[in-house]
Amino acid sequence: MQVYKQNNKGFSLVEVLVVSAITVLVFGALFLSFQYALTLISQSRIKVTALTLANERMESIRSLSYNAVGTEFGIPSGLIPQTSTTSLNGMLFHERVLIEYHDDPADGIGVADTNSVTTDYKRVKVEYSWNLSGATSTIALISNVVPRSIETTTGGGTVRVNAIDENALLLPGASVQLINTTLIPPINVTRFTDATGVALFSGAPAGSDYELIVTAAIGGNQYSTDQTHQVTIGNPNPLVAPFSVVESDISTLTFQIGELSDLSLETFSSMSEGVFKEEFTDLLSVASSSAVVVSGGALQLEETAGVHETSGLVFIGPIAPASITAWQKIRVAAQIPLGTDHRVQLYTGTGSGPFTLIPDADFTGNAIGFHETIVDIAALSASTYPAIYIGVHLETIDTSVTPTIDEVSIYYRESATPLASVTMDLRGNKTIGLNALLQPIYKYEQSHTTDVSGTVLIPALEFDSYVVTPPAGYAIAMACPAHPVIQHAGIDGDVELLLVGSVSETLRVSVVDVLGRAVPGVAVQLMRSGYDTTQLTNSCGQTFFSGGLVNATDYVINISAAGYDDQQVLDFEINGNTTAPIIINEW
Repeated sequence: MQVYKQNNKGFSLVEVLVVSAITVLVFGALFLSFQYALTLISQSRIKVTALTLANERMESIRSLSYNAVGTEFGIPSGLIPQTSTTSLNGMLFHERVLIEYHDDPADGIGVADTNSVTTDYKRVKVEYSWNLSGATSTIALISNVVPRSIETTTGGGTVRVNAIDENALLLPGASVQLINTTLIPPINVTRFTDATGVALFSGAPAGSDYELIVTAAIGGNQYSTDQTHQVTIGNPNPLVAPFSVVESDISTLTFQIGELSDLSLETFSSMSEGVFKEEFTDLLSVASSSAVVVSGGALQLEETAGVHETSGLVFIGPIAPASITAWQKIRVAAQIPLGTDHRVQLYTGTGSGPFTLIPDADFTGNAIGFHETIVDIAALSASTYPAIYIGVHLETIDTSVTPTIDEVSIYYRESATPLASVTMDLRGNKTIGLNALLQPIYKYEQSHTTDVSGTVLIPALEFDSYVVTPPAGYAIAMACPAHPVIQHAGIDGDVELLLVGSVSETLRVSVVDVLGRAVPGVAVQLMRSGYDTTQLTNSCGQTFFSGGLVNATDYVINISAAGYDDQQVLDFEINGNTTAPIIINEW
């Protein structure tokens, strides 16, 4: 008798999952490869189509007479559209035709041209672009179209445009639009400045009322616009008016543009600052020190028989304000003879140490240290570091001399109250002309209102010096970092304004050093007969006098601070809301 055994063995769940995963990986890879191949084939087909269109357009242009080779509103002028679209094989193509005169270097360029003909021949560029799956592709053909006589004395002149940036450096890649609506046919053509920041329009028909508009969009960054301005009722005396092109002559114009940037204005009704000051009359505020001594009210390297130590270190602190919202600045009053140096670093710690250097991730540059006499520490988080120590290093390579530190001051903000819903006028310094009364017409002049937090963001400003005019009844008691507001190209600005009730006569003194850095802790004495008041500048180097002042021309301002030369201003006039910018020199 034969016995059959039933085999119930099959695939386990794990085996099924493994096989499924392998299948998905294999076929997924095959699918992606197939999809990629189809994309390549599609791109290749579209590129061939675009190349066919470009060749057809170029052959069409070559078939024209030399004088007919030109674009609508272009230089040279013709009937060929500068831009157009066409559809072929289900794809939309954008066509751009650029035709311009070319000055061949074989006989010299520009004024060096041996026969003074700078329109030697025409250069044609035909460009087609298309979009596939969100990506834009472009192909272009370039050809020269030469007259039968090799060169032609085509009537007209040359327009040369120099584009420069904020620093007056020539700017490549700027867009230069040349317009003339009074000529027949009219002209509206755009060129881009070359590597030397120059755009040339050769063969421009002789005539008047030419206009130029210069701007740029480089590396994804938008630039400001500079241009000529027509005479209008609102601007009867434009600063740069339309110009003329003279036969066989070169018209040269220069325009300055810069990368746009944002400006944040913050308004406050009150602000309180504190200062921790070590004047080295003793070492009571010094947590730890080595190879340094206090002598004559100054810190210096230890000396033995006329020989100083080569280096020394002192830790000042703890600096732990009872109330702090932000760190501001460190000011060091130092005398640094040749061959000596000082260095400041920020630390944390307790008691006599050990002290831990605050990392660069929290305060950039701290690992190397700061050799300046004014150090901006606003980037240091007061919430992360509510207490710090200041490490002051003294060094010399000439042991017969030592650096000396007379004072170290640390400034911080205790509190600030925002002022909401304030409408201010913002006016730039650049002008575009004069009105009928010969008063300046400013390029930028607008009003802005702060929000509930006392802040207003003004986007896309060009580089300029801007004046803020507060509403009636207010005066600017502090403008940090400065007022007028200096807005640089491509650098976002942030300005704090302390606004207080205005009286008939006020004075805001702003003290900076020769490098333009605001100097805090400067004693400013304002005096005249019957008035004598001394105040200290805040972390922004400013102090505000209000109350008790009169309209007069005989005020005296005395300036003094450790580490700086004293200064006096005689016969100073106060008339309304007055400002006094003062520059002081270090010892």
